[in-house]
Amino acid sequence: MMSVKFRPAFFAMAILAVPAGGLAAQEPATVAGAAKAINLETFPLMPGGVSKAPRRLANLGYSARSDTRGAFAFQKKTLEERGWKELPGGYQSDQACSGTFGKDGFTVSVSTSPAYGPGAAGLVDIRLANHGNVDVSKLPVPPGSKPLYTFPTTTAYVTEKTVKETSEAIRALLTAEGWEPYGHAGDSLFFKKNAVKLSAWPSVAPAQGGKTVIQLSTELMSVDLPAPPSLLTAAYADTTKALSLEVDMKSDALAAFYKEALGKAGWKATTDKPVKIDFRDMMIFRNDAKDIATLKMHEFEGRLRANIDQKTAAEFEEDIRLAAAEEAKRMADSAEYTKKAAEKAAKDRVKVAINVPAGAKDVERSKDKVEFKLAAGEAMAAVQAIHAALVKDGWKGKTPKFEPLAGTSTLGKKAGVSLVIVYVDTGLDDADVMISLFGADVEGAKAK
Repeated sequence: MMSVKFRPAFFAMAILAVPAGGLAAQEPATVAGAAKAINLETFPLMPGGVSKAPRRLANLGYSARSDTRGAFAFQKKTLEERGWKELPGGYQSDQACSGTFGKDGFTVSVSTSPAYGPGAAGLVDIRLANHGNVDVSKLPVPPGSKPLYTFPTTTAYVTEKTVKETSEAIRALLTAEGWEPYGHAGDSLFFKKNAVKLSAWPSVAPAQGGKTVIQLSTELMSVDLPAPPSLLTAAYADTTKALSLEVDMKSDALAAFYKEALGKAGWKATTDKPVKIDFRDMMIFRNDAKDIATLKMHEFEGRLRANIDQKTAAEFEEDIRLAAAEEAKRMADSAEYTKKAAEKAAKDRVKVAINVPAGAKDVERSKDKVEFKLAAGEAMAAVQAIHAALVKDGWKGKTPKFEPLAGTSTLGKKAGVSLVIVYVDTGLDDADVMISLFGADVEGAKAK
């Protein structure tokens, strides 16, 4: 987020007026509403541009070969072609450029600066952030607060009250208008309404004779992750689309809160109650688009710590693919495996018979892989049976802790010969099972 922190020099600046139509007083945007205004996940990059992190609806960071002015000009032109207008207060130089753009009440900030680090010569870092559609200059502030300055993404006031008194007053005023508390960091208070996160920062102002300055700013969240009223701490990260929190409640109660809160947005829990995996309680939610929301919880020093994140169906499938690929790579990178496999490959090739459970669907066999689907809820038991049969046949390996939702098992028979079993069973759709062989071939599958 392109936020403005307190600096004494700001108090010498005149209050900037935001043009009519640049920002509008309206209900804070939902994720769907914000996507209609602009989706930075699909926003055009400069030629040769490379994203520095996963692209999100509300934030975009990437590098390209250019200078600061040229990179800013590209973003400006691209935005203006889509109906965005530059707002007052921009800045451009050879060292850095920044500006804000408005459309339909939304505000997007743009910044460019030289990239640093190995191989960064000639590159520029580009950042775009959607701040949502809330005009912070129209938000309620404690009585007696006087305007100090206004920028398109930040408004500040000064008051005679102490920081503590101001914090209490801000919390009461904003919650009365439907803003939900969303954690804090030091004196900064965070609130959420729909997919807009609001930051309210009361602090002592040295240049104002010890008075309190209130700074208000917003950012758009790429996903709408609610938080319970009994919140102790919270931290939202748009890069990971995740909310970490501490609450004064039990895991069943927090799970019940998310079942109700997410249920209103079309999400459905895949289990009635949280499932214990290692030391955490876990619950998975899915919506009609097959997206995944994962809630993980565990107790720590008398408090419940939790993390909830959202992934699209494509992102979840990619995570599974990468996990399987990483496990396979770990095996392949073993020096002993590589050497022994090369020696044995010319002599003979081990044939492995994989018993596919009765009722398996969409069975696909290739030279070194067997894939099939099972009815929801049947994967763990089926994989346990396959694992046990292989161990009985002489395969060796550490017995994994199989879980209802997903699991991985790695077994070896002799030098250079191993296999990996991966399954995913969300409980809503058919379960997926994949068995990959290394240094061996699939002989065929027999129905049990």
